[in-house]
Amino acid sequence: MTTPSDSSHLSELKSILIDAVLAGAARVLAVRAAGAVGARYKDATEVVTEADRASDEAMLRVFQTRCPAVDPEISFHLEESGVTGAPGRCRIGADPLDGTSHFASGGTLYSVQAHYIEDGVPLVGVVFQPEAYRPLEVSDAPMGRLVWAVRGQGAYVQRTELAGDAFQVGEPRRVAAKPRGVTRNFLACVPITGKMSPAERALARRVHDSGLIGGMTGVGGAGGNVLWLIFGGHDVYANFGAGEDLDLAPPQVIAQEAGLTVWGPDRRPPVWHVRKQPVIVAPSDEIAELFLRAAGL
Repeated sequence: MTTPSDSSHLSELKSILIDAVLAGAARVLAVRAAGAVGARYKDATEVVTEADRASDEAMLRVFQTRCPAVDPEISFHLEESGVTGAPGRCRIGADPLDGTSHFASGGTLYSVQAHYIEDGVPLVGVVFQPEAYRPLEVSDAPMGRLVWAVRGQGAYVQRTELAGDAFQVGEPRRVAAKPRGVTRNFLACVPITGKMSPAERALARRVHDSGLIGGMTGVGGAGGNVLWLIFGGHDVYANFGAGEDLDLAPPQVIAQEAGLTVWGPDRRPPVWHVRKQPVIVAPSDEIAELFLRAAGL
C-alpha cells in the first residue's frame, strides 16, 4: 500500500514530471515547425491540435517507463489519452498543451504541464512555456521558462533553449511573487468562455460588473495566467469554471510555494477529488476574499 511521500520520493517524481513536459514540449515545437497544426474541435467547445496528441503520447511514454520503479500504484490521467491504471490515492496528471486555442492562433504563452497528487492534494507541479522568451518564429533555438515547485520546498524557474530536438536547461532560481496592496480595482483575468456552464458564467459576470476589474488580461491558459501573477502581467486570476484539475493543479503548487493565495469557494486551497471547481489566485487572502464576495460566493 502506498504511504505518504517523503521529500526524496517527491524529488524523484519531480524529475519525472520535468522530463515528461520537456519531451511533450519538444513534440509541440516539432508540430509547429512543420506547419501542420491541424486544429479541430474535439467537442462542441474545445479545440485540439496535432500538437496536443503528439505531446500527450510523448509524456505518457515517460510516465509509463519511469514511474513503476518509483511507485507502481500511481495512475496517470492525461488530457488526450485519458486514465491509465487503476485510480487510487496517488495520481499523476498532465495537460500536454494548456492554452490550445492560444497556440493554434500563433500565441507563444501556452504551456505543457504536469502534476502529482496524493488524496486530491497537489504536491508537485511543473509548468513549461518553451517559447516564453524567444519564439520559434524568430529562431530555430526558441527560449523558454520551466517553472516547478514541490510542496514545502519552494518554487523555482529555469531558462531553457531548444538545441536540435532536446532542451538545454539552465540553473534553477528561486522565485517569489511580488507583494500587491489592496486598491480600488485590479488588473485581472476572469474568463468567460463557452466551456463554462450558465451558473459558472454568472459568477464571472458578477465580478465583471462589480467594479473590481480595472483592466482585463489573459494568455489563453491557466498555467500561463498563474505565471503572470508571479513574473508580472496582472494582479488576480479568477477562474470560475473554465479550467480543470489538469490545467489548474500544476500552477496551484507553484503559486502556493511562491507565496500567493490559492482558494476555492471554501477559502481553502483546492483539493482535487473533482475535475472542475472555481479557483482564485491572488496576492493575498484579503484580495482573494474581495473577488469571491463579488462573485457571490
